Amino acid sequence: MLRYWKPLFSIAVTAALLAGCGTEAPASEGTAAKEKQSASSDENSTNTQTAEPAGQQAPPIDEQNEAGGGQDGAKGDETASSRPTTSLSYQSGNQTVTGTATLQTSDNQHFSLYVLDGWTLDAEEPHADVLLHGESFARIRLLQDGETNYEQLAKEHAQAVDANAARQQTDRLPKPFADAVWYTAQSDGVTVHVIASAQPVPMLLIVHAPDQKDVLGAVLAMVATLQKQ
Repeated sequence: MLRYWKPLFSIAVTAALLAGCGTEAPASEGTAAKEKQSASSDENSTNTQTAEPAGQQAPPIDEQNEAGGGQDGAKGDETASSRPTTSLSYQSGNQTVTGTATLQTSDNQHFSLYVLDGWTLDAEEPHADVLLHGESFARIRLLQDGETNYEQLAKEHAQAVDANAARQQTDRLPKPFADAVWYTAQSDGVTVHVIASAQPVPMLLIVHAPDQKDVLGAVLAMVATLQKQ
């Protein structure tokens, strides 16, 4: 019995080893096949996501913004350039000066006029507008139908600044102010010109400027373009 037991034991051990090797090999092959299949699927998925049809790519955001900004800028330039301009000539001391003026409108008194570069037009209450340039300014007040005594208006406003206000000859003034009433007054280093005129529209014009500044010619050139709206 003993002599048969050893060969039987050897056969059993050998069979067990062979069985183990037989089952492990197929498992390894199955795992490798699954990994290969998974890798192939991932590669196909990546290729599908990154591929895009030619000609359907949207332009970069910066390019879109630049295109839009260019259109807006063009519109802004067009609006600014569409405002009418003209050249105005006037006397400053003994010199004739020519400057560019742009048409502006007052909503306060419903008129328009050309304003020289360096000057601004602002509304002032009650019922007056001012042209501003540094320390100089000119107040414009359109007169009502009943305010026709130009002599009285000009004299009273001038004497309110200086009791010694003096009337001036209007032949020194440019058209359309040849028939206006003109007074000048002095106060604290400031010269005040008070002009009541029926042209270009009935108005009272009061110009304030430092003694060393001659702005009357520039102001009259602008006011001469005034038109009621």
